Amino acid sequence: MQDDVMRLVIIPLLASVILHVIGFIMTGFASTSLFLLFPAGLYSLFSIGLWRGVNWVLWVTLICMAGGIIGTVNEFAGPLMAPNSVLISILLADLATAGFVIRALMKPGITKPTC
Repeated sequence: MQDDVMRLVIIPLLASVILHVIGFIMTGFASTSLFLLFPAGLYSLFSIGLWRGVNWVLWVTLICMAGGIIGTVNEFAGPLMAPNSVLISILLADLATAGFVIRALMKPGITKPTC
């Protein structure tokens, strides 16, 4: 896998990390918004794996982005823990990350996972 393709995935992924932390801060560090910190930490770990060129991290990232997109959309159905603008930004960052991951997975050269 070319490192530049995997590193391109990191940009919206880190944007999502920052937005999750901003959402937590904007809620006044409310205990009900602690769920925002888990994806931030998890996505940070994914970015390290992607930076190192670990192929299987692409698949795990794609699965987590799908879950994050679904979770963010579900947030709009109930009482919002974070401001609308932050949730929309998180949704867009997760969609961009998923798109770049799919693009990276479609590139020729991924034969088997590396550790």
